[in-house]
Amino acid sequence: MHKYSKEIPFPETKFFTSIANLNEKEELDSVQSIAFMGRSNSGKSSLLNALSNHRGLAKVSRTPGKTKLINIFRTREGFNLVDLPGFGYSKASHKEHKDMMKLLEGFLNTWQNLKILFILCDSQREFPEEELSTIEVAMEKKIKPVVIRTKIDKLNQSEQHRVRTDMESAMNEIGVPFRVFYLSATTGRGVGELREFIVENMIPSNKGV
Repeated sequence: MHKYSKEIPFPETKFFTSIANLNEKEELDSVQSIAFMGRSNSGKSSLLNALSNHRGLAKVSRTPGKTKLINIFRTREGFNLVDLPGFGYSKASHKEHKDMMKLLEGFLNTWQNLKILFILCDSQREFPEEELSTIEVAMEKKIKPVVIRTKIDKLNQSEQHRVRTDMESAMNEIGVPFRVFYLSATTGRGVGELREFIVENMIPSNKGV
């Protein structure tokens, strides 16, 4: 078990169900939810495992971009974690990438009770324009966008400074500030702070977990 930088408990979380497309969501979106999106090698599964302190919650694929299902996890506090399929940075075809972006757009347009969209991006890469556009769309939909720059442990101090400058430039381009976490699922850096943020936003009066 990792020794996280900030020991914030997270509600017990278990796998609930998977759906192949948004037509199958039925009543699933009636539950308050937070969602996680990111390119295929952004470290999304590793983050979900670290966040929930459940090493096997989300399966880490050896083939990035292989999972095409929307995986839904439910917490003991009653809110859902929605794991969206990864896209780009993989061997997926142009059509597959386009389909993934269409799925994401449909998700933001139709999923009810989505409170927060976490947008993951590998710190070793520049922040893509598509993700920047997604932030703007989320804001338009009254969904809180939160950027998570993952694998921050892979960078030295000057590289970390570059990533922070990159995010400041993104905020200036949009013209509205948004929350950014710099995180490593491997070392636990930033995981406690992210847990705290989710608990404060998803559990009324922060009554505890």
